[in-house]
Amino acid sequence: MVNTCQNPEIFKEMNNAFAYLPQGVIWKCQCSHWPKEVQLAANVKIVDWLPQSDLLAHPSIRLFVTHGGQNSVMEAIRHGVPMVGLPVNGDQHGNMVRVVAKNYGVSIQLNQVTADTLTLMLKQVIEDKRYKSAVAAASVILRSQPLSPAQRLVGWIDHILQTQGAAHLKPYAFQQPWHEQYLIDVFVFLLGLTLGTVWLCGKLLGVVVRWLRGARKVKKT
Repeated sequence: MVNTCQNPEIFKEMNNAFAYLPQGVIWKCQCSHWPKEVQLAANVKIVDWLPQSDLLAHPSIRLFVTHGGQNSVMEAIRHGVPMVGLPVNGDQHGNMVRVVAKNYGVSIQLNQVTADTLTLMLKQVIEDKRYKSAVAAASVILRSQPLSPAQRLVGWIDHILQTQGAAHLKPYAFQQPWHEQYLIDVFVFLLGLTLGTVWLCGKLLGVVVRWLRGARKVKKT
C-alpha cells in the first residue's frame, strides 16, 4: 500500500492504530518508501517482501489487513483468515463489498481512516468470532475438492487423447473465418446501411426541392 498511496497521514493513522494492538504486526512495504516523519510502532515490523500465502497459513495469524486485491482475498479465504480491507482502486472495492457481505471481514475507505476508527475495526474482527467462523467455513469449501490438481491434470489429458484433440472444447472463435473474427462483415453491413440511408435521404431531398421549385413556378404564372 505504501507504493499505491503516498499520503503520509494515512500511514501515520494506520501505524497508530496498530500500536494499540497487543499482537505483533508484520507490514509489507518497501522501507525506502516509508515516510520518514512517521515513527514506527514498537509492535510493527516492516519487510520489503514476504511469502504472503505462507504467512497467512501460519496458525498464529489472527487478521489480514489488505487492499482487497483478488489474489489476496482468495489467499485469505483459503487459509481461513478474516480481513480488514482498505481498497484503493480497480476491483478492490467490489471484492471488499463481497467480503463484507459474506461476513469474512470489514472494510473502510482510505479517506475515512483514523487511528481510533481503524483500531475499533481491527479489534472487532479479532474479537468477534463470527468473522473467523465464516471465513473458516469458506476455507473448508474452497479446499474440499474431489480430485487433486495432479489428478485433474491427468484426467483432462486422458479426455483430450480419447476425443482426439477435444475439438468440442475449443472456442467457436477458432472456427470462424478471419472476416468474422474481426467483425469485417458487420462493419461492411453497417457501412452499406449508412451509405444507403444517406443516398436515400439525398434522393428524397432532391424530390422535395424539385417539388418546391415547381410549386413556385405555378404561383408565378
